[in-house]
Amino acid sequence: MRERAVATLRVTVAVTGGGMVEVTWSPAGDARVKFEYARIFLVPLDPAPSDPVTPYSAGPRRYLELVDGRSAAVLRLPALPDGDYAVEVDAYGSASWGDGRLDGRGRSAAFTLGARG
Repeated sequence: MRERAVATLRVTVAVTGGGMVEVTWSPAGDARVKFEYARIFLVPLDPAPSDPVTPYSAGPRRYLELVDGRSAAVLRLPALPDGDYAVEVDAYGSASWGDGRLDGRGRSAAFTLGARG
């Protein structure tokens, strides 16, 4: 059985204040992939200053939203402790939940919420 290629997504996050973030995603490079929907997750990041290659270790993903037919969303974040976070996006080319084939995945750069941000 052949492995299916999963497109790498470029994910950006803008913290807009008031517990809101604007998330956008698109295929990285010159990939031409159309996505029907995306699931958005929040990932807490724990600093790992002793490792310059991987400066963060990720905690468990927290589901935020399902976005249908768009490549951007403005989301209200749940109450969170101060800290560093990233957003992950899983994108699917089919609008059928029964299909369930992941077609794209990406993670934003780290951003800080709370007193340190």
